[in-house]
Amino acid sequence: MVFSLIIGSFIIMINVVVQAFGNVRWFKKIAPSFKNELKFQSSKVVLQLLIYSFVFFSILHFFQTWLWAAVYMLIPETNMLFSSFSEAWYFSMVTFTSLGYGDLTLSGNWRLLSGIEAINGIMLIGWSTAIMFSLIQQIFKRINSN
Repeated sequence: MVFSLIIGSFIIMINVVVQAFGNVRWFKKIAPSFKNELKFQSSKVVLQLLIYSFVFFSILHFFQTWLWAAVYMLIPETNMLFSSFSEAWYFSMVTFTSLGYGDLTLSGNWRLLSGIEAINGIMLIGWSTAIMFSLIQQIFKRINSN
């Protein structure tokens, strides 16, 4: 059980670094859009910014769930529960989003990892949601100020 906590905490730290690094890179990428107020007159620009942001954060979460799946495949006791990496990734996505179908479950002391992943997913998806909310607020401020 302690080993599950250690591994889970380590993956959480890696995912927080991935999220933070991804956020900084994305902010730098979209920052020029906010320097030119006239850009926000075009609904096409606004729509592109929102779609690209949504896709970016989705890809970030795909990578984070991929990391969890890789860990499941590296641990011998959890590896034997999955017939393939794609099955481990499916389990990771279902767990990360806290959907929890229950068709695949970890056993023994490793069950704790699925709960840790769910907490990690809720926090990271919440973080992305907060950023998307803030982005939408900034867009509306600029649209309404013109």
